[in-house]
Amino acid sequence: MALNSVTRKSNQGRDVKYLSKDFASFRKNLIEYSKNYFPKTYSDFNEASPGMMFIEMASYVGDILSYYIDDSLKESLMLYAEDKQNVIALSKYLGYTPKVTSPAIVKLSVYQLVPAIGMGADVKPDSDYYLRIKEGMVVESSKSNTKFRTTELLDFNEANEREITVYQRNQSTNEPTQYLIKKYVNGISAELKSIKYNFGNTPVDFSKIQLADKNVIDIYDVRDSNGNKWYHVPYLAQEMVFVDYPTSEQTDKDLAQFKDSVSSILKVNKTSRRFTTSINEDNTTSIIFGGGTATNDETLVPNFKNVGLGLNSSIDRLGSSFDPANFLKTQSYGQAPTGEFTISYLVGGGVKSNTSKGELTAIRKIEFDDDTKTFTQNDLGLYNQMKASVGVDNEEPATGGRGQETIDEIRENALAMFGSQNRAVTRKDYQVRALSLPPKFGGIAKAYCAPDGELDNNSPSSILKNPDTLNEFAGIVQNMNNKNMSEEDIKDELRKFLSGKKNNPTEKNNPFAINLYVLGYNSNKNLSTLNRAVKENLKTYISEYRMLTDGVNLLDGYIINIGVDFEIRVYGGYNKREVITKCITELKEYFKIDNWTFNMAVNISEVELLIAGIEGVQSVPKCEITNKCLGNYSTNSYNIQEATKGKMVYPSVDPSIFELKFPNKDIKGRVV
Repeated sequence: MALNSVTRKSNQGRDVKYLSKDFASFRKNLIEYSKNYFPKTYSDFNEASPGMMFIEMASYVGDILSYYIDDSLKESLMLYAEDKQNVIALSKYLGYTPKVTSPAIVKLSVYQLVPAIGMGADVKPDSDYYLRIKEGMVVESSKSNTKFRTTELLDFNEANEREITVYQRNQSTNEPTQYLIKKYVNGISAELKSIKYNFGNTPVDFSKIQLADKNVIDIYDVRDSNGNKWYHVPYLAQEMVFVDYPTSEQTDKDLAQFKDSVSSILKVNKTSRRFTTSINEDNTTSIIFGGGTATNDETLVPNFKNVGLGLNSSIDRLGSSFDPANFLKTQSYGQAPTGEFTISYLVGGGVKSNTSKGELTAIRKIEFDDDTKTFTQNDLGLYNQMKASVGVDNEEPATGGRGQETIDEIRENALAMFGSQNRAVTRKDYQVRALSLPPKFGGIAKAYCAPDGELDNNSPSSILKNPDTLNEFAGIVQNMNNKNMSEEDIKDELRKFLSGKKNNPTEKNNPFAINLYVLGYNSNKNLSTLNRAVKENLKTYISEYRMLTDGVNLLDGYIINIGVDFEIRVYGGYNKREVITKCITELKEYFKIDNWTFNMAVNISEVELLIAGIEGVQSVPKCEITNKCLGNYSTNSYNIQEATKGKMVYPSVDPSIFELKFPNKDIKGRVV
């Protein structure tokens, strides 16, 4: 029996077809029904007849209802939902929180002058003048109004990652009189904002407030009028939270010895003061608090052990007022807020927050933690001079900034996270974890995962990924250049060097390790390597989800910049310039970096078909992919001709991605 012939008997014994879903099917079935069961009542099925008007009106209503039923079902399924708010709600159900935006991350170099103390061989920086700069120092770009905020305390007393150089010497004794001290601190492209909100004196379960600002990166701090801190949790039923404390004797005597290298100690606390967040369709953020409206849960849900004991009437019997819905109002889902709250949050991020090297030089806000410092009046003046000497710079570009996730990205990340069950097991899991790095720690644009040893680790490119090997290699090249050796002699020496590094027994592959290749965006949304701050954040983040035996090596992916050179023939009667412009516009859209991933080949036939499908194009006699290298492009040179098999341009064996970096000049078209 054909599917469209499935019928069912009505109460009157008449056949009713239930598989009609569109206007045409409804119309056809209604006409057939009328002819079969009302042949004498109505027989005029002419298009202009009154009966056909009613049949088509009924078909119209049926078509609309069918559409909305289908749409409702589709929007309830993550794979098919298209409405943004539905996709966001479904992703949260699957345990994934979409990112509104990601800030750029940077490692800032902070400098200060310190006077010298001692004489002769004992001369050294006077540690009394080492500064402590509080978290939240604001640094602004010299080329734009992009602001960065430090995310941690900067203590020049800590010896880790501290560089000391002589800044000034005594002209007569040549002994140092001032030192320049440099330390590093992490910063993100975010602005701290605060609001006050009064919830009133009567607790309301699951109170919800919506922040006015868009692109909220993180809820920084929430405190009530009594100074109690409220904690952000993924869901309100979670009562255990992670809390970081400064490393000190008061926090942990045993661990205080590591305070120079570990600034905070992570502990687990149980709390009823908690909240969760949700992302709205307009890119704003809502904060939802708990449902507990009573200090004593027994006033809402009686303890059965106390029933009948003659205690207070509110807790010694169930009573007619007992409501199972009261369970939602207990402290199990957190405490309901009352009184005035101060909510601080971070706003910013996006692609435009990525900045070039050396831009972050202007300090707009700085606070010192100098409560423990005691100086005489003369020394206090010198100490203030040291404060005024503070300078900042970024030796690496700020990277990791990106815009809001698209609906497709939210869908893929949510489904992948649900499948991984909050752990990283497969290579796909690691890629998803990298791409879902929380916004305040930076954004990963592209990620690819491969088992350690799967690729050719004896290739020159792989050997030179090792920083120590790379430095050694650079030193050898410099030494040979100084010796004025011939080009051929230099090549021979380099071949010997690379050959000696192959099959090094000290560089054996870890059978349980994976290599995670990552790339980010610069301010123009071009691919770039990530700086050390983002990589460190990513490594820490992944460590919470990886299997115990897995090792993770974070490596830079390879960028292969390309260009497109094509020729077309145009039909007579078409403006050649307009046709070329349309072709270039379509190619720009095709080669948008959002459409490309690691190890994705360029299908020249597909590109030719795209061009040929544009109105006015008669044929495409030529379409070539070219490599762009050096200058403003990637330093990776790639032989496109050797990599082309048939009409496919294959990427390198090393994890690489094709990028058309400057479409306005790298797409060249001609009419022949």
